[in-house]
Amino acid sequence: MLPKLPFCLKATSQNYLTKRKSTYSKSKKRSNYGIYRKIMKPYFELLPVIIGILVKFLSKKMNILTSNLWKLFTSLADDEIKELDKAVRSPFFNYRDEEIRLFDYLHKIRKGRLQVTSGEATSKYVFGDGKTDLAKLRHVMTYLTRIITRYLAIREMEQAEDIKQLLLVRSLRKRNNGKQFLAEYETAKHYLDREMLLRPELYYGQLQLHTEFYNFSITNKRAPTGDLQVFTRHLDTFYIIQKLKQACNVLSYKNIFRLEYQPELLGDTLAVIEQKNMLGNPLVKLLYFNYRCLIEPEVETLFKQLKDALLNDSERIDTHELKDIYTLAINYCIKRLNTGGQKYYEQVFEIYEAGLKRLVFEEDGVLSPFTYKNISAIAIGLKKYTWVAGFIENYKSHLDKEVQEGFYAYCLARYYFAKSDYNRVADLLREVEIKEQFTELDARVLLIKTYYELDENSLLDYSIENLKQQLKRKNLQTYHETVYKNFAKMAGQLIHLHPYDKKARQNFKQKLTNTTALAEREWLISKI
Repeated sequence: MLPKLPFCLKATSQNYLTKRKSTYSKSKKRSNYGIYRKIMKPYFELLPVIIGILVKFLSKKMNILTSNLWKLFTSLADDEIKELDKAVRSPFFNYRDEEIRLFDYLHKIRKGRLQVTSGEATSKYVFGDGKTDLAKLRHVMTYLTRIITRYLAIREMEQAEDIKQLLLVRSLRKRNNGKQFLAEYETAKHYLDREMLLRPELYYGQLQLHTEFYNFSITNKRAPTGDLQVFTRHLDTFYIIQKLKQACNVLSYKNIFRLEYQPELLGDTLAVIEQKNMLGNPLVKLLYFNYRCLIEPEVETLFKQLKDALLNDSERIDTHELKDIYTLAINYCIKRLNTGGQKYYEQVFEIYEAGLKRLVFEEDGVLSPFTYKNISAIAIGLKKYTWVAGFIENYKSHLDKEVQEGFYAYCLARYYFAKSDYNRVADLLREVEIKEQFTELDARVLLIKTYYELDENSLLDYSIENLKQQLKRKNLQTYHETVYKNFAKMAGQLIHLHPYDKKARQNFKQKLTNTTALAEREWLISKI
């Protein structure tokens, strides 16, 4: 057995071994790193080439037409593009040339003057040095997007006179420009009190304007007591209008979306309206009777009050606020018509006619094709043939170009059918293409009725079968599908009904009466 080493020698020996092991490990790592560098050297040399190829591939893959910038740019109208052109070149908005060149590039694509839209082509056009720099191009795209969104925000403010005046008053108050502040405050107050159309934002604007006056008074050590009651009045009016609007909207969609709705504080709101006699406010009055009609549809006097307010007290109310109220009144009349209230034909026609004069049903000058179709149907039902003929022709140009011809032909065909001019109906509906599926099915139903009236039995059989095939192809799986299927079925049975078999005809009439989902029930019964 070897003798044990002294502690000092043992420690020295261990340190020596550890040092040798560490030196060996480091040398081994250096050796491995050298081998690794030697192996990877060709790949490192190829790396710039690979990156260049990748950048070139991505630049070709990138397309300006798929960017958010292009989507924003194409949403602008032609007059907005002209204004934006000036903004992009103005130092107030931009001081860089790249954004101007990118704007010009997008404008040329929009006008059809350029077809190449890859990232590489865009980059070369914008930077003009023949190089492709996608990262830099993305920065330029971001900056141009910011310029466009800033322009849109300023444009919106310029169109909102109430916001523009309020911001000016606030700015003057912050600068403590007393004389100019008071002059602009009076101008803004007059606009809100006398000129601005009634909508909830008006009362919120009045609240904010009086807040600015209150703050100005405190700063200048004036007593603002005269305006304290005004605060409460405007705040109450704004809250009540918003509360009624929200309640009406929820109730309107409650049945469609099967919502469980428990109105909170609405009883108190109605009580405040009645106690403070707030029905003198035209907007509050309309929303109040709107809500009452929704919760008490069986009380006809409420609808009469709503209609009177709509036709006689709504001149100063904003068109966008009126649209929902007009829609509710029309839907109320249609529900009454569906339950046999024929007198509501005249009521709904009056509402439609008033709405057309106020441009309530138009959005940026475009009339909904369904409103166009419904108004035509109501007027035809009332036999207002001169009026409806003029309406169909005059409002054709108000329809969107994509659906214009189809809806125009269908409504005109209904007019000619009501006038018993069946040959014109057939001529109109044979060739027309209707892109909206339910109106297309309505047109097929009308064509079947027309062939029946013309005794065109072969065409009648063909049209009935064609309607059945269309329903199979569309696979609607809705209540409407059942309505059209039942019509096709009943129309087929009608044409094969023996003219002298009274019992069979009586049974068929009973069958028509008992069928719940059926289009053109009255017409079918009239032909037995």
